[in-house]
Amino acid sequence: MGDRRALVITSPGAINLQGAAELVPGPGEVVARPVHTGICGTDLELVAGVVDPAYTRYPLVPGHEWSGEVEEVGERVTTLRTGDKVTGETVVGCGRCDKCKGGINPNFCRDPTVYGFQTRAPGGFAEYVLREESNLSKLPSSMSHDQGALVEPLSVAYHAVWGLAGGVQPTDTVVIFGAGPVGLYALAVVKGSRARAISVDPIGMRRDLALRMGADDVVDPVSQDPVKELLRLTGGHGADLVLEASGSDDARSRVFDVADGAGRVVMIGQTQMKKIPVEMEKLVTKGLTVRGAQGSPGMFPRTIEFLEHSPYDVTLSISHHFPLPNVKEALDLASQRTGSAKIILTN
Repeated sequence: MGDRRALVITSPGAINLQGAAELVPGPGEVVARPVHTGICGTDLELVAGVVDPAYTRYPLVPGHEWSGEVEEVGERVTTLRTGDKVTGETVVGCGRCDKCKGGINPNFCRDPTVYGFQTRAPGGFAEYVLREESNLSKLPSSMSHDQGALVEPLSVAYHAVWGLAGGVQPTDTVVIFGAGPVGLYALAVVKGSRARAISVDPIGMRRDLALRMGADDVVDPVSQDPVKELLRLTGGHGADLVLEASGSDDARSRVFDVADGAGRVVMIGQTQMKKIPVEMEKLVTKGLTVRGAQGSPGMFPRTIEFLEHSPYDVTLSISHHFPLPNVKEALDLASQRTGSAKIILTN
């Protein structure tokens, strides 16, 4: 496999598309070509340098949401062949620490490999990637690369609903703060179980997308008082499940206000190194169950199956495609938020 190009963030604010080393697969390794790679909000934080230094190491190649094709396999690779469609896990545990040996989510590994966040683990903003067979998932040949690039963010939403919240029933009402990509994917997962879903987002384009993807109601938290409107829509009771997928301070401060008694709250949206005031007493008096969502451990197989059979077209969330050399333009558009949803880089 010859030389490749990759987008390298050498330090916060310093990004360049540059040459990278030759990739040769060793035993159990695979060289793949990312065909479509999604831009995540955390990629913007990596560029800005607003990241947790506990797991981020510069220089790095970002891009943890990708779908590609196998270009070359090393010895002892048994489940993949050249031409197969694949996607890759973001966080891989070391397998040696107490967390890994205890079967805990690899996001809590003492020494995780985090693809797209560390020097030693380049992500998919590149012409080629080198990965271990064990942390790649084969995609159905009928699945498009647009769909494949959404497996990772969709798996985060799937894990939040089914791995942490205990799932949803058709009789449940679910409030989803944020109609960005992960909020929209949470909506698709919720509607897949025929539950009632209410989407909250200040951006009109995203509320429209939520309606197109099956939301029963949408709320504009700018022109409406979101707590009063959500309580009105739920008969004064609140929601059985609240999913916070925006990372917004305002949304996070209101999740307890709009949850019903004995309700569930799952915090998905990420905002690095910020503290917000919340009325903690409501957590106690309402008897709420609150979970923080981190990653999507073991969820890729179920997410791929859901994506293959779901009647909800999650690719509606994709607003733009840019070729890899135009990555700076794509990042600039993504940082504006109001004019885009999911942006995909093509290779």
